[in-house]
Amino acid sequence: MLGEVSWGLKGRVAIGAMLSVADMVSDAFVIFKYMDEASTRGYGWILLWMLMGNLAMQLLLVLVQYKKKPLELLKECLIVATGAKPVVDAFRISSGKEQEGHHVFSPLVELVAGKVCEMFGESIPGCLLQCFVFLKGERSRASGASIIVSALMTGFASASISFDFDVSPAKRNESPEFYGYIPDDGRRTIIFCCMMLNSSLTLLIRAVGGSLLMLMEKKNFVVLLLGEMGLYLLQKALRGDLIYWTPGLGIRLSLVMRMVVKVVTDFTGLVHFRGPHELGGAYWTFNMALGLVGGVGSVMLYDGEEAEKGALWNVMGGLVGGWIAVFLVFLQLMKKRYRSGFFSLQTSKSKSIAYFLDGKNDADKAEVMKSNERQWREVREQVKDWVQEGWWRWSEEKPQWFSPAWIGRVPLDMIPTDAGREELKGFRESTRRRSSLVGLVGGGGGSSRGVVEPVS
Repeated sequence: MLGEVSWGLKGRVAIGAMLSVADMVSDAFVIFKYMDEASTRGYGWILLWMLMGNLAMQLLLVLVQYKKKPLELLKECLIVATGAKPVVDAFRISSGKEQEGHHVFSPLVELVAGKVCEMFGESIPGCLLQCFVFLKGERSRASGASIIVSALMTGFASASISFDFDVSPAKRNESPEFYGYIPDDGRRTIIFCCMMLNSSLTLLIRAVGGSLLMLMEKKNFVVLLLGEMGLYLLQKALRGDLIYWTPGLGIRLSLVMRMVVKVVTDFTGLVHFRGPHELGGAYWTFNMALGLVGGVGSVMLYDGEEAEKGALWNVMGGLVGGWIAVFLVFLQLMKKRYRSGFFSLQTSKSKSIAYFLDGKNDADKAEVMKSNERQWREVREQVKDWVQEGWWRWSEEKPQWFSPAWIGRVPLDMIPTDAGREELKGFRESTRRRSSLVGLVGGGGGSSRGVVEPVS
């Protein structure tokens, strides 16, 4: 049903993919426009490098996702190079493609990660740069319209991420305490529009504020970004929460992911990133308040002419006031019991451990394998005992969660027998098998458990 209704997954994914491509085309138009004039040619080169940076991040993403399958990795790299990645990912989602054992994350998470890379590498810095050029004096209706369109497209992408995750039945089943804040009635469309407008306004507030700081002195904006980032990473480190939730990531890639998510949240206010695996509820709220105060503060500090400053006060006042009004409507329409999530102090680490310790059944406990092993190493021995105790029963009963993707995340030493460990190791190293995983075995001595059986 979610796939077929007008605001269902298929429709929004397809629209989002088309907007993503349209945004890239509009950026190309702006680049050519800047290149035509000597005074803005340097900005054209900067925008071009932003586009290249986006492609580089997309390539890094597919490297993480497909590194165990060289031929598949090569194909995905070619898709990225042609700019067709958003469309291809949208098709995979709409056709029901599932996660395979060698993938790090699901097709939906891959699509979302691609959108985040695009916002971080292209949409956000591109809008910031265009806003800076506009306020510097290179003004035209076309450039003003381009800024607004860019902000709206970024807002749509941000809202789609939060919306797709929250209305997903699978996600609501996995974490009902976090997913489900969007009501199952006509308010869905209004909430989607609210999230889109909030993200667009957040981007414009940050872009205008950052541009004013750069007009005074470029290092002001850099100091602000570094200060906010340092504060964020410091509190993550003090709370033992630096390691990112994605399985297999070490400290270096975790730092990269933390910084990317922080920047995207700064400039879009992406509601999904209020979750404990990302910024966390309380820090998300603090971060939004900091952005609003920063926008107003930048106008106060700006030393332009009186008439210009008066116009800036009107613009910033309208943006901040609009953000507050839209967010209050969003809070009023969402399910009340989820409002406390904006003040939650739960960390990603404690959330990962809670999957296992608070799980009411095997399906709940199995969610722990979707988190980075470093986050739940405090309960690793308990998880190992649970896996070894239930392995044969799961192999026979084949519950839905006992999928190739889940099995592929199980640490080798948790498999009950040497034969089973070798079988799993062989699967992970194989470049020939794709969508099926054989049942992992044990016993020996003629036991039926020594037979390799398919796991559906």
